[in-house]
Amino acid sequence: MDHCKPPIIEFDDVTIDAAANKITSMAESEKFDIVITPNVDHLSRLIGNRNPHLHSIYREASLTLCDSKIVEKLMRFKGKLIKNVIPGSTLTEHLFNNGHLNEKRVCIIGSDEEDIDKLRFLFPRVDILHINPSMGFINRPAEVDDIIQEVEEEQPEFIFLAVGSPRQEVLASKIKSRYNRGVGLCVGASILFLVGKEKRAPEIFQVLHLEWMYRALQRPRTLMMRYARNFLALMAIYSEL
Repeated sequence: MDHCKPPIIEFDDVTIDAAANKITSMAESEKFDIVITPNVDHLSRLIGNRNPHLHSIYREASLTLCDSKIVEKLMRFKGKLIKNVIPGSTLTEHLFNNGHLNEKRVCIIGSDEEDIDKLRFLFPRVDILHINPSMGFINRPAEVDDIIQEVEEEQPEFIFLAVGSPRQEVLASKIKSRYNRGVGLCVGASILFLVGKEKRAPEIFQVLHLEWMYRALQRPRTLMMRYARNFLALMAIYSEL
């Protein structure tokens, strides 16, 4: 291994309050900032430089928060201490529940309309715009262009990209190429947790750092294979941290 090679990811180790305050400041800036919360699944796509474009998107992110206790432990074994693990769902909940989005124009890209209706009911002071792309939209330039055009027309300060990784990071990068204000947060299934459609793991699973196992048991057909692949990638991830 080339010890001069930079790590595949570098995290911003800040408290959730500091992260929320920084994101709120980004929303007021005259450039588009991107916030990412990588976990093992994200890092498995970066090892071996298999996707240089995705690498560049991650490197250019304005704020990179560690989403995973497993990644935190790998970093600790590497001699790199991360004091603050902030999952995307926790960050999203914090921003909504602590008034950071009140009276702000917020765009949610992804999620079903019924989930957005519930979100509007729960947070009436947040001005919520919803865009729900079709399956496979990221491979259709015309649909991506329509999404960006709607963003440009609506001028949201906050954009929550909830279409799964790596689609949300790629879309965020495309938005950044044309949109020059606000902040985009790549948050995966965070909206589903916020409206109660999916449940966080019970506290015992969280204490034991086994939230991934709880989620896999809830959705075995969609998650078991993904987590198995991620497990096999752990040593390669560790070597490149």
